[in-house]
Amino acid sequence: MQRATRQFLIPLIAIFILGGAVTAQDDDVEKQKKSEYQAAALKAGDLSKGKLVFQSEKAACKKCHEVGGKNKLAGPDLAVIGDKYTRDQLIQQVLEPSARLHPDYASQIVITTDGLTITGVLRQQSDKELQLIDAEGKLVKIASDDVEDRKRSSTSLMPSDIYKNITADQFSDLVEYLASLKQAEGDAYPGMPSEIKVVAKPAKVVPLHPESMRFDHPVCVIAKPGSGNTLMVVEQQTRKIYALTEGKDGLTKELFADISHEAITGQFEGVLCLAFHPDFLKNRKYYLNYHVEENDVFSPVIVERTATEDLTKDKGGASRRLLQIPQPTVMHWGGMLAFGPDGYLYIGAGDGGPQEDPLGNGQNMSLFLGKILRIDVNKKDAGKEYAVPESNPFKDVGPAVKPEIWAYGFRMPWRFSWDSKTDEMYVGDIGQNLFEEVNMPRIGENHGWNVYEGFERFSDQYKRGEEKFTPPVVSYRRKRGVSVTGGYVYRGTRSPSYVGAYIFSDFESKTIWAMTQEDRKLTKIREIGKVPEKPASFGIDAEGELLIVGYEGTIFRLELDESVFE
Repeated sequence: MQRATRQFLIPLIAIFILGGAVTAQDDDVEKQKKSEYQAAALKAGDLSKGKLVFQSEKAACKKCHEVGGKNKLAGPDLAVIGDKYTRDQLIQQVLEPSARLHPDYASQIVITTDGLTITGVLRQQSDKELQLIDAEGKLVKIASDDVEDRKRSSTSLMPSDIYKNITADQFSDLVEYLASLKQAEGDAYPGMPSEIKVVAKPAKVVPLHPESMRFDHPVCVIAKPGSGNTLMVVEQQTRKIYALTEGKDGLTKELFADISHEAITGQFEGVLCLAFHPDFLKNRKYYLNYHVEENDVFSPVIVERTATEDLTKDKGGASRRLLQIPQPTVMHWGGMLAFGPDGYLYIGAGDGGPQEDPLGNGQNMSLFLGKILRIDVNKKDAGKEYAVPESNPFKDVGPAVKPEIWAYGFRMPWRFSWDSKTDEMYVGDIGQNLFEEVNMPRIGENHGWNVYEGFERFSDQYKRGEEKFTPPVVSYRRKRGVSVTGGYVYRGTRSPSYVGAYIFSDFESKTIWAMTQEDRKLTKIREIGKVPEKPASFGIDAEGELLIVGYEGTIFRLELDESVFE
């Protein structure tokens, strides 16, 4: 390790020493140039010329990107980039590629045992081999035994100095071309309408607390059992849980638990979700889904913790770890856990990455990845910190199938819930290239990933014979959003027209929809509003009214009183 690290650091030291004197000047020139190019690109360019720029060697876009192609390059396919980003966002993405770098396309720096440094985007990983795609679009294979050190980078492989290679007018043309790349409507499906009506009067999204009580990247809100006036809010990055209480003297915000001694943190890593035991008022137990990295292996873990006797704070000490879900990458980790109507704990596990699930984890029944799991936290099987319910569909299939699996074929089941009246389950599953989806899984079902994405075939690589796949209830294209946030079926009292409607949103477009179904077939869907911040999660207060977690720091109340679902 010392030899490899030395060879890696010496060039960096030379850069700092030799380049330090001109850094400030270079920064000024870069800022001026980027400002000039940004201003030029805000004006309409020539689409046909922009396509030529994209294909040119000078712009070098094709080294890392395709437009509707089949090759797997370092960067994402741009076939629908005009749907995913506004013009302003496209300009920033090209001029500042590392500013909003998605972890799926973050580069990795690998140092080999013979001192080589290789940088690329992860394409595939197994126990035997690591595959990276470098900045030239070439696939680099590295035997696992040859990896001395490996680090994630926050810097994109995409160069941030495109202004050195093309003119400002050419940049404007390039942006015009990228903005034109949008998803065609394609085949029509009952669960994917081409048009969605907007309600006449949108729902109100009202902050629940003052600006002074903002949270740091909140991802979960849940009503505290036994209290009609306290909400628990989970902060992902700080790994803290706060109690937000409405009392006689107004609203208070108090720390309930700090899990920073156990969970790692990062752009998306941290504490993701909280669930209270159905008998919390008696046994004081609650459960968390958070991330750890041990022996260079990234894992979501499910843990049990205990509150103090008065239930006002976490008791402290170490968590009791129930379940660990090792992943090949730090991507697509699911994130949800909740107790179902049957009293068992359900856990959402993503496919584990990388992009497109190249190892077929979603269909691999010997792994937790890409599944909804179900466990009994009140009992213990031999060798486990929990029991597998007798009614689990794969309990006695054999060692090649994980008995904890309740349903499978998911990519990134970020949030799920049950209708409090019918006990039907709803899952918001984040899509890959083209579609987002809402599923209503039932015990033992296969929901398709990565054979299907939405209603359409994605790949036949891991298709098994005549196996049946359950389609989503709703799927939507990129023009409507790129990251579904699952919500809840409304059973409140303030807006009778919405009772029975499932309300959900999209993290990027911030759009809120309400939909109804019959026998898992869409009957009606409407756009009912917008969230001021990116909606990371939904919640329900003690009165059955809906809450929305804004990732930028605000907990909102969704007020449907004056809106009509028609």
